[in-house]
Amino acid sequence: SSPSIPKMAQKMSNNNNDNDDDGWGNDNADTNNNMDDTLKKQQELNSLLSSSSAKQVERQQQKQEEERDMFIPIFSLVSLAGLFGAYGYEMLRLYL
Repeated sequence: SSPSIPKMAQKMSNNNNDNDDDGWGNDNADTNNNMDDTLKKQQELNSLLSSSSAKQVERQQQKQEEERDMFIPIFSLVSLAGLFGAYGYEMLRLYL
């Protein structure tokens, strides 16, 4: 059983040498063409990243506008209610 494994591995390595396609494209292509493709892909990536970051900033701003902090308005209303309540109480106490 063990002698068949090296033979099988040798057959697989021979097949790999015959088909040197690593899936990354043709190695014999013109370098200028590859540079142009690389430059186009880089520009496309940069534009996608900038549009993505702009959308993300816009979403964060909308989220901040939706989730407003209500501490100051609530504190103001409670303070005014307390002030007018104390004033009303003192006016009634002094009147009666």
